[in-house]
Amino acid sequence: MDQRTFNNLIKFSNLNDDPKDILGSIYNNELPHPYFDPAHIAFRQLRNFNHGVWHSREKSNRTIVFKDLEFFNPTDTLHWNVNKDLPCLEHDKLILSCITHRFQWPCETVFNSWHLVQTCMANENTFVESKTSRPYFADILLGNLKQMRQIFFNLLQQNNQLENNLVNAFGQYKTPYLDEGTGEIDLFFKQFNDNANTTVKFKGFFCSQFVSKYIQESSWYSVVAETMHGNDVFFPTEKTGKALLSNKPFIVLGSQYFLKSLKNIGFKTFSPIIDESYDEISNAQERTKAAFQSFIELQKQDPIFVRQQLQNVLDHNEKCMRDKEWLSRNARAMLDPLTTNV
Repeated sequence: MDQRTFNNLIKFSNLNDDPKDILGSIYNNELPHPYFDPAHIAFRQLRNFNHGVWHSREKSNRTIVFKDLEFFNPTDTLHWNVNKDLPCLEHDKLILSCITHRFQWPCETVFNSWHLVQTCMANENTFVESKTSRPYFADILLGNLKQMRQIFFNLLQQNNQLENNLVNAFGQYKTPYLDEGTGEIDLFFKQFNDNANTTVKFKGFFCSQFVSKYIQESSWYSVVAETMHGNDVFFPTEKTGKALLSNKPFIVLGSQYFLKSLKNIGFKTFSPIIDESYDEISNAQERTKAAFQSFIELQKQDPIFVRQQLQNVLDHNEKCMRDKEWLSRNARAMLDPLTTNV
C-alpha cells in the first residue's frame, strides 16, 4: 500500500462515529479501520459496567452498532425492564460478549468476546513453556468465593488437596508459592491485598487479563473459576482465555453447557481424556461436585501422557486465542457489509 492510499484510509477511518473505539476490539490495529459513513452508522456501548445502567438510544434513523462488554442474564429482572430499557431497535446491530439462551433480542446479534480479545492482545508477547517438570498439579485461582467456588474450595479442604495445588481463595487461603513470582505481572499483583483489585489497569489492560508464566509453568492443569454460574448465559472471560492461551488442559466451574458452548464457537475441549460429563448437569451444586470428581480422577493419570494425548487440542486452542482476526471473525462478517468504499 502506497503512502497516499494509506493516508486516505486513515483520514476516513478517523471519521467513524466510534468514540469508545469499538472497532479496535474487532479489526487489527496495524491497518486503518474500515470506513462506516457516520451519516448512517454509529458505534456505541450498550451499557456501562454498572449492569443496571443502559445507554439511551439517540433519536435518529441511523443504524447503531451496540457493543456490550459484560454479561447479560435475561433472568435478572431486578434492575431493568425488557420492553422499556433495551435501547436497540430492529435495524440496529448488537455485538455481545456473552451468549444468552432462551432470550430474543430485537435486532441482529453476534458474539465477539471483548474479554477474549483483550486477553489475546495483552499477552501478545507472553508464551508459556511446555515444561516436563512442574511442582503443582493445578492452579486453582478461585478469587472471591461465589457459590461454585466455595463448594469447590470446601471439597479441596475436605480431601486434603490444598498442599499439592496452587490455590488462592480470597480471605480464606493462599498458597505461599504464589507470592514468589518475579515476573512483571507477579510483582504488580503483590501490591494488592489478596490480588482482589483485578480491574486495575496495567500497561493499558486489566491486570487480571495478563498470564503469569510463573503460575502457568508451575502447574499441569487449571481449574477455571468463571464469573457466571447461571445456566441462562455463556460468558467466557479472561479466566478461560488465559488457560486456552497457556496451552493448558482445564476443568471449568461455570454454567451448564459451558464447554459445549466453547466448542460451538470454535475451541476444543478435553474429553474423553478428561471426564467432562459435569458440563451437562443443570444443578450448580451437583455440577461442582461432579467437576471435583473429574479433578480427582485426573490425578490418577500421568500428566505428561495426558499432555501428549491432548497436544493437538492444546495447540489448536492456543493458536485460536492468539489470533485476534479469528476471535473477531463473526463480528467482522456482520460489519463488513456496512462499510463504505473510499
